Formats: sequence, structure tokens, C-alpha cells
Amino acid sequence: MKKHKIIAGMAVVTMLLTGCTNYAKQYDNNTLVVNRNGSLVEVSVEDFKDSSVKAEDLSAYIEEQVDNYNSDSGKDIKMVSIDTEDMSHVKLVLSYKNVESYDAFNLLEYSLTDVNNVEEASLTGSFTSAEDKKVNPADIIAEGKGKVLILSEATDVVIKGTVLYYNDEVTYKDGVATTSGEKTAVIIFK
Repeated sequence: MKKHKIIAGMAVVTMLLTGCTNYAKQYDNNTLVVNRNGSLVEVSVEDFKDSSVKAEDLSAYIEEQVDNYNSDSGKDIKMVSIDTEDMSHVKLVLSYKNVESYDAFNLLEYSLTDVNNVEEASLTGSFTSAEDKKVNPADIIAEGKGKVLILSEATDVVIKGTVLYYNDEVTYKDGVATTSGEKTAVIIFK
């Protein structure tokens, strides 16, 4: 009986440490999950049906790219999963230590910083609050609370926190911020 309690306890601890979220099952579109601590999870969905790429070659290539990046910069990226069962809908889930590692690996220039470290000129476009009211960027900065995520690609963004404001390059519905990819998207959250 004692052995069963120990095994059950270890299973609970493992679930708590690794998290219970199965991102590949939860998201069907390209999605960036932003955690409160600044870490990110990327769900990338691609169609390889009409390509000559084989599932095992794709998996090996991604593992190699992650290993190469980590050997140069530390263990900042982890391949969580890859689902190649349906090559017309391949789902890759990567976790990143921070936005800097995400940018370096993907050759992008996103930023995540405290609102106190942002200049008003960086808050481009017109802003809407989570309550669907128009807000002036100067008022957002004067309020001085929250984190600012600035990105340029079209993607779904899930914030593990409370979205406060977003600019007109973002539509926000049911906890998912969808960016247009046309101009710089800005999301402010706490």
C-alpha cells in the first residue's frame, strides 16, 4: 500500500512540474502562448502533404536545429512534441525560455518588456481596452502597469494573464488575440 502512495505522489508531482496542458490538442492554428514569467510556447501548424519531406526526417531536422541552438546558447529551447501522423496538418510544439530565445531561433524581432520601459512611440496604432473602450497610449504609460508584447507576424496569441489593452492590429475574442501580420501588433497584459 505504501508503494502505491509513493507512485501516486510521484505522478502528481510529475504532472505539476511538467504541466497538464497538451498544446498540440488544444490549438489548431499557429499559436504563441505567453506565460506570466516571460516564457513562451509556440504551436506551429504546417502542411507537408504535397512535399517530399518524410515524417522521420522532419522530426530529426527539428531536433537537430533545437540541439544546435541550445549548444550555442544554453538550454533555452525544448521540443515539447511533434505530431506527424497527418502530414497535411503537422503540429510542432516548442517551448522557449524567453522572447529573446524565440527571436533568435526564429529570426524575428518581438519584444516583451514592462510598460515602464516602453516609449510612447512604440505603442503604435489606436488602442482598445479589454472593456472595449478606446484608450490613449499616453494613458497606458501613465498607468504604469503591465507588460507589453510587440510582434509583427500573423498568429494567435494566448496570454496566461489578463489582457488590458491591444492595438488595432489585434482582434481579441474568447481569450485569444489574433494579430493581422500587416503592421506591428501590441498587446498589454498583467
